[in-house]
Amino acid sequence: MKMTEKIAFLEERHLGEWMKTRQEVFEELSDKQSVFCLCGRLATGLHESHCQRFINKVRSETVKRLAHLLTA
Repeated sequence: MKMTEKIAFLEERHLGEWMKTRQEVFEELSDKQSVFCLCGRLATGLHESHCQRFINKVRSETVKRLAHLLTA
């Protein structure tokens, strides 16, 4: 399964878990960053919510954490 298919499956069948875990991952990764984002820009809350590299990192980590639901 491709990443987009995994995300679609999780959003369709386990939306509550997806949203809760995604928010936790977003906050954890945001707290781990220093002053700068993954892309090299200043890591403000506004930037992180729109930065495609950061969003992709959050999505991939969320899918990893919810991998046990992909077989259900």
